[in-house]
Amino acid sequence: MLLRPLLGALLLVGCATPSQDPRNPMAFAQWRAANEIQVAAYEGFLRTQGLAELVPLHELLRSASDWQKCQAQPFAVPPEAQWPDAASVLRLLAELKTEGILRRFEVHSSFRNAELNACAGGAARSAHLRAFAVDLTPSSPPMALAELCAFWRTRGRDRNLGLGQYPSGRIHLDTLGYRTWGVDGSARSSPCQTQKQTSS
Repeated sequence: MLLRPLLGALLLVGCATPSQDPRNPMAFAQWRAANEIQVAAYEGFLRTQGLAELVPLHELLRSASDWQKCQAQPFAVPPEAQWPDAASVLRLLAELKTEGILRRFEVHSSFRNAELNACAGGAARSAHLRAFAVDLTPSSPPMALAELCAFWRTRGRDRNLGLGQYPSGRIHLDTLGYRTWGVDGSARSSPCQTQKQTSS
């Protein structure tokens, strides 16, 4: 019964070409069976905010890509105190999707606890840890990144948009503060700063 809505969500949300990530709908259904109370409460909150259909739940609850190496759980429900932060990021995603900036994408990581964050090499004050953030892959990375940078420069300050790019090419989004960074973790390497310098 759980698989049907999950698979339906994949069809409804214009997600990027599915990766070979083992944290797929079937794995999530098994994990959810052991964590149903938490998952149902979080899903209910997202429904009250009108955000339940934006990202497939199995993607939204993915913890960190290094979960296996770190012997951690593949999925995680953020603490209830952080749910408003999650809603803030998801509203931003909805805006970016409505404007055609993020047409199709796959979320690989969102909330992670302190132990997993440290093992995965996350920053000590990572937004994944203290609020909420998503790491995603758009279907057309170069085009999406250019448009995200344009959005960050013109409206990012109003949205408290944190926009980063990892060496893997994945893009980080949060609403914890207006800033940007690139593959070495500094603002200097941000593609948004590079584009700005190139166009000036």
